[in-house]
This record gives sequence, structure tokens and C-alpha cells, in this order.
Amino acid sequence: MQMRPTRENCFLATCQWCGRDDLPCRFCAGSGWWRPERPHRDSVGAIDWVRVEEPCRMCAATGKEHNPLAAPAVSGH
Repeated sequence: MQMRPTRENCFLATCQWCGRDDLPCRFCAGSGWWRPERPHRDSVGAIDWVRVEEPCRMCAATGKEHNPLAAPAVSGH
């Protein structure tokens, strides 16, 4: 199930990536959410891994690729 992005723009006031819709984020596949694992100690003391669902940190939950590997950003210099 793909969730909708939680934000229209990232936290930067003028972001050249947020205006694009052609590249989905490679970390969350454009959903704006990802499901990493974190360690958890059970009642016996054994450590196992549990999945958590949180906003994607790589695209600031926009679902839009920020700084793709194949297409560098256009510099304003």
C-alpha cells in the first residue's frame, strides 16, 4: 500500500528539487514514507528487529527525489 506524501515541499525555502515531479525518491519509492528496522529487546533479554513506519528523511516526506545520482542539480553560481 502506497501512502501519500505528507508534505508538498521540504524544509528549504527555495528548493530546486521540490518543484520537480519527474523523479520519485529512491529511498521511499515516492511514497513519502519508509519502513526501517530498529533493535528491540524482548522480555527475555534477546534483541530482535521490529519495523517502524516513519516519514522519509531523505526527501523530507515529499516523495520527490532530492539530489539524484544521475542528474545533478543546476547550480545558481
